[in-house]
Amino acid sequence: MGQSFSRYIGVDLGGGKGKKTALAVLERNPDGVTVTRLSPRAKEPPLYDAALVSALLGLGERAVICIDAPLTLPPCLRCTEPVCPGQPACVDAEVVAMRALADAQPVAGRDHRRGKPTITPYTQRATDLYLKSRGLLARETMGQAMGPLAARAAHLVRALGRSFRLNQNLIEVYPRATLELLGYREPYKKRVDRRIEILAALDGLRFGPGVWREACRQSDHLFDAVLCAYTGYLRDRDGWQISALAGDADDPIEPRGWIWVPPDAASPSSRPRPCAALPDRPGEGAPRKSCP
Repeated sequence: MGQSFSRYIGVDLGGGKGKKTALAVLERNPDGVTVTRLSPRAKEPPLYDAALVSALLGLGERAVICIDAPLTLPPCLRCTEPVCPGQPACVDAEVVAMRALADAQPVAGRDHRRGKPTITPYTQRATDLYLKSRGLLARETMGQAMGPLAARAAHLVRALGRSFRLNQNLIEVYPRATLELLGYREPYKKRVDRRIEILAALDGLRFGPGVWREACRQSDHLFDAVLCAYTGYLRDRDGWQISALAGDADDPIEPRGWIWVPPDAASPSSRPRPCAALPDRPGEGAPRKSCP
């Protein structure tokens, strides 16, 4: 990557007309990162496009933006060929990579017998299949309910284009995948206490004055925004690289999509800390432990 960042901005992206978009800012320190901002807070207006772009550009110096939404389109939707040669004959680097990823996976069962396609390059990208190859339930870029987010994310990529470049200081992340690959596989969306336990156990993560973990207990969107930014920090700290399986993801002219998650052989420093006793809450018994 050739550079190191001092600020990590996480965005849990919601619909352009909704109220679920959340933003977290982490500042690097000698021991890790400190959460210095969570927004929107109670009674603050939602992060619609103008407010979100303004906030991101205002935080941009030595920063990397980490967004939980597809930042690129599937290969078929980027294709400029006037007539499709058909998926088996397609020579697009990403489609070739998708075929290789699909061929490496075991095929069996009713879907295979009925001829269900293994890849659909008009809804999927190579990075989606790569996550599946690692045992993760990956979203499809243009799958159910993802289309509006992908459209809004494409707008953001262009709106931020003067200062931020894809796969350099603008990256796509997937907080659920980050947690699973760090060893935290239990659901957390409806388990508010579990969110606090995870935050307390993540290596090097602290909360600054006036910024409370309790906000992440109340909002899973703020929690995911923190995880987005924390993923960017781990990528920077541990020097993650894009897998060659992505199909020209490092192309300087037209970079392919890549979801940044902990690599196959994560370094010990990027793994969760051992189980540690957490402080009791009033009225509870023995100290709890946070274990992945």
